[in-house]
Amino acid sequence: MNPPSSSPSVVFGCRTDAGRRRPNNEDSFWAGPIETPNPGSNTLLIVSDGVGGASAGEVASRMAVDGAREILTRYVASRFPLNDHRSCIDGTIREIDQRIRIASRRDGFGGMGATLSLLWITDGMGWWGQAGDSRIYLLRKSVLRQLSRDQSPVGRLRADGALTEEQARVHPYRHLIDQCLGTEGEPIEPEIDSIMIETGDVFLLCSDGLNEGLWDREISDGLLSVTVGLSPSEAAHRLVQKAKEASGRDNITALVAFFASSPLGHDA
Repeated sequence: MNPPSSSPSVVFGCRTDAGRRRPNNEDSFWAGPIETPNPGSNTLLIVSDGVGGASAGEVASRMAVDGAREILTRYVASRFPLNDHRSCIDGTIREIDQRIRIASRRDGFGGMGATLSLLWITDGMGWWGQAGDSRIYLLRKSVLRQLSRDQSPVGRLRADGALTEEQARVHPYRHLIDQCLGTEGEPIEPEIDSIMIETGDVFLLCSDGLNEGLWDREISDGLLSVTVGLSPSEAAHRLVQKAKEASGRDNITALVAFFASSPLGHDA
């Protein structure tokens, strides 16, 4: 499928909060353009949730976000003209995984890891990569869809239709994940896919602290507000505050991106 000749412009905003029970915030995020030889628009959106406690999780999530920007930019530049976006994302995530594994061998950083949700907007397409249980949602024509699949036992059951949202939220293994960046064991197997961008699309990248506090219908309502005039930054703020009030047991991050027909920028 060929991308549209005229791509929608993106405006985005993000909010993050430590929540009500954690002493520090181990989530990291970034959103903005990346430099490539392609004169077209290249926007990268990233959310990462650190694993490991103390300062280790924060270090791992920052390594994931900074590494994604640096490595993906390098891949794109070295392979221009670009014909294989999937391999660029796959190589980026695998290299980050190796970097965090090596760093975790230092004193004080043992066992640290991070999730990663990445959305790369280029030439009217959204290419996304996923490791762990942070999430990527799409609201299109008022219908919410979770694009990424949680890399966890419960997440896979939910994606396969074996569990309802209600059942997944109370499942005894709901907090277990079977893949994240940096942990020892088998190499990471990132999930990668793409979707054509349409005018009016609203994307959400979030850490699991958000969806732990909010039902899908509440997330849908929050994103729907962007299509009727609320800024992505304010929508992200409201989603984070609602999740904090409802739960707040974990760090909470929401990055909202809206694709409009006229040129826009970020409002973060």
